[in-house]
Formats: sequence, structure tokens, C-alpha cells
Amino acid sequence: MEDQSQFDSKLVMKGYAFALTAVIIWTGFILISRAGALASLSLPDMMMVRFGTAFILFFPFIWLHRKAIFQWRMMVVGAIGGLAYSLSVFNGFQSAPATHAALLLPGLMPIMIAVLAYFMAGERHSRFAWIGIGVSSLGILALLLETLLSGVSYWLGDISFVVACLFWGIFTVLLRRWKFAPWHATLGVITVTTLIFTPYYLTQLGHAFQGVPYSMIALQAFYQAVMAIAVQFVCYGKAVHILGATKMGALMALVPLLASVLAVPLFGEHVTTGLVIALVCICAGTVVGNVLPIKRPLLEK
Repeated sequence: MEDQSQFDSKLVMKGYAFALTAVIIWTGFILISRAGALASLSLPDMMMVRFGTAFILFFPFIWLHRKAIFQWRMMVVGAIGGLAYSLSVFNGFQSAPATHAALLLPGLMPIMIAVLAYFMAGERHSRFAWIGIGVSSLGILALLLETLLSGVSYWLGDISFVVACLFWGIFTVLLRRWKFAPWHATLGVITVTTLIFTPYYLTQLGHAFQGVPYSMIALQAFYQAVMAIAVQFVCYGKAVHILGATKMGALMALVPLLASVLAVPLFGEHVTTGLVIALVCICAGTVVGNVLPIKRPLLEK
């Protein structure tokens, strides 16, 4: 029993290590994606830099695992977690500040994941997990209301981030329910998105990368294709398998604390009352939802 307990403890610590790596990379993804949008990278360019580069780099692995990739469930996972999520999130970066992305994306994800996991995967959450989700929701609502009432032009960007969270929540629950290996899921997302999006991008070649420095293209290609897809997807997938979808979703709510603090000096963004309320609520909700245990999914009993 003692050996089993030590094994379980090591496994949990390993899960948190994967989760922390995913949190750090996701923070960088928000900042670098916003930098690309400010450098005039269009949505199609950002999609192709992210997935086209990854497809080329990992094609030998895609071919090697083609039987695991080309099945209908993987097509669904790839279309939702790759194409739908990325189109929504990059559309948000075109107009909304990085501070809003930092709060809305990881802050809303635990809510989406918890609700979807409850209905789609039979996952049950403790009373404290729901309290944490409720507190985080208040902060997100305050930010969205401030944006809508202020009449600023980036409210469509905020809505895009909300839609992106919905897609990512579905992806996370399906990833756990169908038990795809994280590496296979990563390759599936790359493959499906690239194959679907490339025909459209070919019609936009006449407007590709206009006025964008080569250094920015290279930075986006490395971070988006290698770090944000390959490394982050694998770490996220492993953390989901070890810790559970809801626990991982709650841990991702730590990203706002890092990304929003860095976005203000990097991009000269303003700190508003709604941002402060959202940050406090999301951090408080994360602590409440994470410190106290979440019950195991019914499907695993």
C-alpha cells in the first residue's frame, strides 16, 4: 500500500509538472499572438504559420501514425480543438487587448470544461469546485459588461474569445472521454486543421504577410508550431489524463495572473476596473476550486 501511495504521489506531481509547463507556454502564446496581430499578421497568415509549419515539421510522425489519426473521432477532435478553436482565438487577437485574452481565455475555460464534463463525461465536482467556478464567473461577467457598456470597438474580440473557450472545453472533454494518446491528439489537430484550412489559404496568397518583418514571422512559426502546438498540446493532454479535465481547466486559470501582468508593460495596455475585478475573482476562484478536492468521474469508478 505504501509503494502504491508513493507511486500515486509521484504520478500526481508529474501531472502538475506537465500542467505548469502548459500554463507557462499558454501565457507566452497569448503575448506572442497579440504581438503578431499588432505587427499586421492577418488571421489567415497566423493560422498557416501555426499549423502549416507544424504540419511540415511533424509530417514524418503524422505519416507514421496515420492509422491513429485518420479515424472519424480524431477528425472531430482535430476540427474542434484545432480549426474551430484557433479561428475563434486568432479572430479575437485581431481586435481585443492581450489583457482581455489573458483573462477570458483561461478564466472562462474552467467554467466551460466543468459544465461540459458534467454533462458529457459524467464528471462530478465538489461543492468547492462549483463555488470557485462561480467566483471566477463573476469576474468574467464584470469584464464583459465593462466592455459592452464602454462602447469600445473590441467587444467582438471578447465574444470570439468566449466562443474559443466553448470549443476548447468540448475538445478537452472529448480528449479525456475517448482516451486518445496526447501525441496522437496533437498530430490529429495539426493534420485536420491544415488539410481543411490550406485550400482556403491558397486563395489568399496575394495578400500573404504584407508588411510583416521576417523576424516576426520566424518567431511566430517557432512558438506557434513547436511550443504552442507540439510541446503545449502534449503537456496539456498528459495533465488532463493524470489530473482530470476539470482540475486541468482550473489550473489554466493561473495564466491570467502571468499574462495580464506582462501585457500591460509590453503593449502599453490600460488597467481598468473591470480588469482588476476579473483578475481578483479568477485568482480567488482558482484557489477555491483547486485547493479542495474534486471527485473522480463516474466513468472511472
